Amino acid sequence: MVGARYLEDGRLTVFRRNGTYYARLRLSPRKYVTRSLKTTVEETAVQLGRRLLFQLEHRAEQGLPPKSKLFSAVIDDYIRFRERDHAHGKTSAGMLRQIKRVSKFWREYAGHLAVEDIDDKVMREFIPWRRDYYASFDKLPKNAKRHPTDKTLQWDMMLGKAIVKWAAGQGLRGNRSNITTTFTPKKKRVRPAFEQWEFRQLWRTLCRRINTARDERTRKSRELLQIYGIPPLKAALFDERDRCRS
Repeated sequence: MVGARYLEDGRLTVFRRNGTYYARLRLSPRKYVTRSLKTTVEETAVQLGRRLLFQLEHRAEQGLPPKSKLFSAVIDDYIRFRERDHAHGKTSAGMLRQIKRVSKFWREYAGHLAVEDIDDKVMREFIPWRRDYYASFDKLPKNAKRHPTDKTLQWDMMLGKAIVKWAAGQGLRGNRSNITTTFTPKKKRVRPAFEQWEFRQLWRTLCRRINTARDERTRKSRELLQIYGIPPLKAALFDERDRCRS
């Protein structure tokens, strides 16, 4: 190392390489980090090296790695992790597809933040951001809804929390507290009961399927479904059945 200067009891070494100053920092007895100081002035390099040393020591006290990682990069790593699970049969194709679809919202919302900066406040503000996401779109993407349901928002929130929890397991969040924010749907979509016109349409379709059966066995099976598979219907539906048989 050309022109090396040993500072801070040997924890910081400032040296020159090809005219540019670098800092070699000792974070533990066996762990060293080398960073470019991007300067050719020695005194400036010493000041920058000391500042960098104190920053990295502060991160080490919090259990954080020397270099922060953006949330967008963590999302990419998480998707690759789930793709490996899919290859091993642990994640279904449908689940993987949903993860990739919803990840775009988190990447756009918080991808520019460091993963250790994702906290309860950031998670809470995702809900109103997600509600307004498609508000300015003149033409919606395929299968997108301008106003997402509460159930959709709950799933999106669960994925964001899962990614943050996975990052914590990788040691990327240090001593940061776990995310406690949750979102509970206020409106639950319940499928309404069949209406009379729907039963009629169902019965007409079944009649057509019986009349167009390819063989006797198929026709018999469909007739059994007609007799036993459909619950008793209203009088109007039985009238429709009689017309079908005549």
